[in-house]
Order: sequence, then C-alpha cells, then structure tokens
Amino acid sequence: MSGMSQEKEEEVVSGVASPKEVLIVEDDLPLASQWRRFLKREFSVAVATNKEETFLQLRSKKFPVVLLDLGLPPYPESPRVGLELLKELVVQDPLLKVIVITAHGQKEVAQAALSMGAYDFLVKPVDDEMLLSLLRRAAWRCSLESAWLSAKREELPTSMVLESEAMRRVAEEVRRVAPLEVNVLVEGESGTGKELVAQLIHSWSKRRGRPFVAVDCAAIPVNLGEAELFGAERGAYTGAVRRIEGKVAQAEGGTLFLDEIGEISWELQAKLLRFLETKEYSPLGGKAKKGDVRIIAATNRELDQEVERGKFRLDLFYRIGQMMVSVPPLRERKEDILPLARHFINTLSREFNVPPSTLSKEAEKVLLTYGYPGNVRELRNLISRALLLANGGVILPEHLGLRVGESTEDVGISAAKRGYDLPRAKRALEEGWIREALRRHDGKITPAARDLGIPRTTLYDLIKKYAISI
Repeated sequence: MSGMSQEKEEEVVSGVASPKEVLIVEDDLPLASQWRRFLKREFSVAVATNKEETFLQLRSKKFPVVLLDLGLPPYPESPRVGLELLKELVVQDPLLKVIVITAHGQKEVAQAALSMGAYDFLVKPVDDEMLLSLLRRAAWRCSLESAWLSAKREELPTSMVLESEAMRRVAEEVRRVAPLEVNVLVEGESGTGKELVAQLIHSWSKRRGRPFVAVDCAAIPVNLGEAELFGAERGAYTGAVRRIEGKVAQAEGGTLFLDEIGEISWELQAKLLRFLETKEYSPLGGKAKKGDVRIIAATNRELDQEVERGKFRLDLFYRIGQMMVSVPPLRERKEDILPLARHFINTLSREFNVPPSTLSKEAEKVLLTYGYPGNVRELRNLISRALLLANGGVILPEHLGLRVGESTEDVGISAAKRGYDLPRAKRALEEGWIREALRRHDGKITPAARDLGIPRTTLYDLIKKYAISI
C-alpha cells in the first residue's frame, strides 16, 4: 500500500478528513471547556448548558453528533431533564447521534438512554481518548447514514419521506421486490401513500420509462368497469359513441396500478383473473388482444377476510398478491410527521403562492400527538388549511384546527360509558367519523369516502341513515 493511500485510510478511520461538528450539552462550563480544547483539533465544537440553549444551537446549525450530560438544570443531580431532552432530540432528527454521559453506578439510566435512541454512553470520569474514539465513530456512522439517505432520496421518483425506520424498511422491501416480474399487493390504511409506493416499485423496476397508469377502482361505475379496464369499440353498448382505449392498453409495456382493488365487482374480478392467467383480454365489442403489463394493486381492506366473506375471489387474491408490501399508518411512524409537515409547507406554499410559514413549538406538539385517522392525506389537508390562515406567519395550533392535547385516543373509542351498549357505541363512532371526514373535506363526497375507506355509494347511504346535512 502506498504512503498516500495509507494516509487516506487513516483519515477515514479517524474522521479527520474534514472537520466535524459536535454539540456538547454540559452545565459544568470548566469541564465543557476542557473537552472543547481537547477536541478542537478534529472537531468544530459548540457548547450548550441547558435545554433551551441546546435547541437554539440546533436551530442555527446542523450537528451530526451531540455529547449530552444527562444531569442538567434545573435538576442537575437527576437524569430526568437529560432523558427528556434525549427523547426530543431523536424524534426531531433520527439521524442524530447522541452520546450520553452518566454518573458512575447509573447502569439502569444508561440502559434507559440506549432504549430511547442514544447512540452510546460514557461514564464519568470520562477518558479523553475513549471520548475521541467514540465521537469519531459516531460522526463516521452519521456520514454513512446521511449518504445512504441522500442516495435514496435522489433515486426516489416522488417526494417521499424516509425518516422513520418503518418507512426505510418499506423502501428496502420495495427495492427487493421491484426488479422481480411479479404482481404486488400494497396494503395499508387510506391515505398512507400506497400509490407513492407503487410508483417507487415501477421506478425501480425494469419497466421504468414505460407507462405508469393508475386506476381508482372505487370510482369506477359498476356497469362500466370492464370498458374502463379493457376498453370498448364504438357502439359496443348504449352510450359508446366512440372507441374507448382501456387502461390495460394505456399501460402496455409498463405498470397498471389498481388502487382499492377490493372495490371491483365479482364479475370484473373474474375477467381480471383471466387476464392475469393468460395475458389476453378482449375490449367490449372487439377482438382478443395480448397485453404486457405488470399489475400492482392496493387495498385498505383485509382482503383475506373479504375472501372468507365471499366478496373477493381467492384465486385472484393469490394472483395479485404474489408479493406483498405493507405501508404503516402515520400514527406508527411519528418520526415522519414533522418532516412531512415541513415538506408540505414548502410545496403547498409555492402551489398557493403564499409565503412559507414555520411551525410553532405548540403546533409541532399538537401534530406529534394527533392520531391521523386520514394518515398522510389528512396531514396534508391540515397544513393546507394552516398555510392559508397563517399567511406567511408562524403556524399555531388554531391554524391547524386541532386542540392542544388532542391525541390518538381522541380519534378512537373512549372508555365505555354506563348504559352505552355496543351497538349504540358503534353507531355513534361511525356517525362521528363520517361527520369528521365530511368536515375535513368541506362536504365533498369522493375525498371523504376515500379517507373513510368506503365506496361513495356506501357513504351516501350512511349520510341518509344518520340524516347528516352537507
């Protein structure tokens, strides 16, 4: 090995190839100054002495590594404030590497910190060389993860947020599935971003560059489903005054995305199954044709249960579900909430031609504790409303239309009440969710039905049932 290459290898291992930023959170200023002098040959060091100064520093500069003494004011003898700060830091930036410092004999505290997302821990008195080695390793790991995430973002066909571990696992699962010439079923609640996942599969597949055609199966009239998918010749049925090119033909060579596939009729299921088995289809009134498309389907229903109820064909379920990808609801990936909110602020402010706003701490807290029955789509709607109301100012909870303290439980089933039998409770919950979906969408049926995960015809029936005025 040449002297030059050996030197570069040493730089990579030691972390001195370029200056790294580290924030020391320590209320003992003489000790913090000692560490700063020792580390300044390799790191650019900033110091904060309490929780408030920590966030001021983080807002002014991007730090990959934080050295956090858990004993902070106003209770420096207790790790409570430090642990609270650790929790907030890792939620705010999942890539941040936080090394915590504990007092001698606090093994349980160190274990608690690691379980909350700390990168590693040191015990006082801290050995300088051990500290330096750990900081080098943390900075190197952070740079690797940042490079990986940047590469993933550059390859994404759409603006997806991959801050949470759950969504990173989804992306990795998609990367494995995408090159395979198999049909894929994407499962997840309404509004979780199933179409974005389908676009990602298409973009990472051998069919990228070919058409990606999306079909909202819930919006297809029952009597026109076959014509919508497979096309129809002029005069094939009453009202067919011109030739219709079906979605299968439009997607030739590419990907056909069937959103909410659980909504298609039994008859159309049979025709779709035949196409999947033979790669052959016939437009209404036309001759048989060969079709080369990959099917990606999505559903917010439990299709295996629909099979048991006799509402979905078992053979079709197996055909479309050769591989499955599950998209978690937003309430289970809270690390994505604030990055998504900021992304929507940036994109929607340009779309609405209004000045970009910032989120207040209270608004961030409300967003992180809310339950999101409508998932990412609902978050986008909340930010849309807030942007227009804030008009370039700071977004407050009232701009979001949410109350401080409103949480996941507020959108679920509250504790059982005396004299409130189960049928009555189910009716009350159903009516409440319908009214809330209609309120969020200003009385518009189609988006409200999509949020609720039901067909429009069902929503109309329920509106009539509960005498809801729109």
